Amino acid sequence: MTARRVRCRIGVRDTARSGVNLVHQALSLPSQPLPRSNGARVRPEELSHLAGIFAAKLKAGLSVGQALYALSVESRNPRLVAALKAVKASVDQGRPLGEALREHPDAFDEVSVGLLDAGEKSKRLPIELQRLSAYLNTTAKIARSFSGATTWPLVSLGAGLLILLGGLAVAAPSVEPFLRGLPEHEWPVTTHLAIQVSHGVRSVLPVVLAVVALAYAGLRLLVRGDRGKLWRNGLLLQAPIIGSLWRAKAVAHFTRTTGVLVAAGIPVLEAMESAAITAGNVAVRGAVMLVTDRLSKGRDLPTALAEVGLVSRSEINSMQAAERRGTLGETLMKHAAAGDADLLKSINRLKNVVQSATILVLGLLVAGAALGFVGPALAGR
Repeated sequence: MTARRVRCRIGVRDTARSGVNLVHQALSLPSQPLPRSNGARVRPEELSHLAGIFAAKLKAGLSVGQALYALSVESRNPRLVAALKAVKASVDQGRPLGEALREHPDAFDEVSVGLLDAGEKSKRLPIELQRLSAYLNTTAKIARSFSGATTWPLVSLGAGLLILLGGLAVAAPSVEPFLRGLPEHEWPVTTHLAIQVSHGVRSVLPVVLAVVALAYAGLRLLVRGDRGKLWRNGLLLQAPIIGSLWRAKAVAHFTRTTGVLVAAGIPVLEAMESAAITAGNVAVRGAVMLVTDRLSKGRDLPTALAEVGLVSRSEINSMQAAERRGTLGETLMKHAAAGDADLLKSINRLKNVVQSATILVLGLLVAGAALGFVGPALAGR
């Protein structure tokens, strides 16, 4: 194991431990919260593909306007097509690319706009487009893996249970008369259980569905706003297993985004603010506010980041040296790459375990229900 990976894993443990305190600190901040993310509705995978093609067309000798027109013709997303055509019209009128992109927050997020704006100003637009494509691809990959390890198993289990219960409620009335013709003392335990569950489902399933729907709607209302999100963040941070991964994912996103933006020449405080906004994590937004507060009190940036748990203390010296050399962005990107690799391994391990457990539980329930209805018939033969 390399020294970099050791530092990364130490950082994940350190930030996981400090996460709960960070939420409480953020709750007590007197400052106004950072601006909210614009919530771009174009998927990161689409933007990653778009950025890669954009870079290739510019390298082939097309102008920015010509490349934008070609992209608008090739894209299949109506929202993206309309945005690209409008951006091309603005660029043809002599407006900067970054300024034109900012007028379409439903298609392009803060990081994409910031990188392309910086690339145009530094005459390195193809390079920044390639950097953006790689960044978006990694971000989307981690988001998919995390969702596959946490959300989808729960959704699959819930849907499977509802289907199974609904099947019991529908099948029981037609099967039960046949079962009553067999000696009840010969019924296996699963048959008694299946009959009882089917009776209960028919009587309470509508009520249960209504309660679940109301609880879901109430929870959605509860977590709205910064206070609600902070409350949710606090619960997630304290959750077993998932809490440390969720914290590591948020910190990895912050490090990756800040590194990419700083490497493109964007001032570090502006880069951190964009990273906090796009993270979708109120705890990280609060951490950035705390970093800003510490910088105003004379702390250097690496120390301030370590104090709020966004990097581990073992990384302070290397970041301070990188800051003096002017390579802070590249250093953050290296730390982020190592953290992303370890995070993906941890997420995939959890996903394999959870998905296998979900399949096993649903399989056992289906087998038990089937045995409950078929068992007496087999025994009667």
